[in-house]
Amino acid sequence: MSLYTTVMKTLVAIPALNEEITIKQVISAIPQQLHGTEVEVLVVDDGSTDSTAAKAREAGAFVISHGRNMGLGTAFRTMLSYARENGFHFMATIDADGQFNPEDLPALARPVIKDETDFSTASRFMDPSLTPDMPALKKWGNARVAKLVSNLANTRIHDATCGFRVYGPKALDRVACFSRFTYTQEVLIDIARKGLRIKEIPTKIRGEREHGESRIASNLWRYAHLSAEAMYSVSHGHSPWRFYGTPAFLLMGMGTLLDVFTLSWWLVTGRISPFTAFGMGGLFLITFGILLVLFASIADISSANRKMLEEITAMETRRIRQKRNTPAS
Repeated sequence: MSLYTTVMKTLVAIPALNEEITIKQVISAIPQQLHGTEVEVLVVDDGSTDSTAAKAREAGAFVISHGRNMGLGTAFRTMLSYARENGFHFMATIDADGQFNPEDLPALARPVIKDETDFSTASRFMDPSLTPDMPALKKWGNARVAKLVSNLANTRIHDATCGFRVYGPKALDRVACFSRFTYTQEVLIDIARKGLRIKEIPTKIRGEREHGESRIASNLWRYAHLSAEAMYSVSHGHSPWRFYGTPAFLLMGMGTLLDVFTLSWWLVTGRISPFTAFGMGGLFLITFGILLVLFASIADISSANRKMLEEITAMETRRIRQKRNTPAS
């Protein structure tokens, strides 16, 4: 039995930056319905200097323009806010460059709309026969990122950087993203840590853009640095004692052992040398460990406040959805 008695709505959200060549083609290929849900298309124009916004409107999409380039993470938050404020039950994200085929949306959305999972994401690497042609360095980098995200999320992820995804009501209500640069890895970790169901769908995807250069991965070193920053942020937000407390107690334990050894040497010989450095090093490790414990305590309080705010946001999102989708009496 369905949770909703009215027609459900799916937002297909497209972040775009100077994609005038492909944007109309992508929008025109998006289905008007997905498994009984009405589809609306939103394009977030992230500071394009070409005719991306105009062409998106011509194709029938609603367009929100940032005015200047704010980053993919900010574009995602804009899409998320629009979906929440307008009572959408589901949100799909697809890129504007044509690498993803909109005809694959029904297969990607089906398990979410049928309530078999809370979140689905296309996977380029789950099925080896569907692995796209791409430079070996990018393929290697994707594999390393997927392994790291899997460890941080405590669940197996084959493709952590694909932006072709569908969010169900629970994911839409509760997902959070704070990074400016990107959102793909951060969102996966966040959703997994909140206990929501994740399903990867093997999908055939073009390995390289047909036109132009990737806005995200054109500088792999910068991409790796900012992605790691985003993953660290969301992970220590969910598990502050894992990131600060564990090394803190290890450092204090090592420092205590060094100082106990130095003290024992002094009691036996009446002098500290030649282990003076041990004693000083032990004190340093204990002091640094205590500082990390303080950091863990502060981060834990911050994490609790974040969870409380996210629950308030989720309640408000559900209220708006119910209000907007309840027939007038």
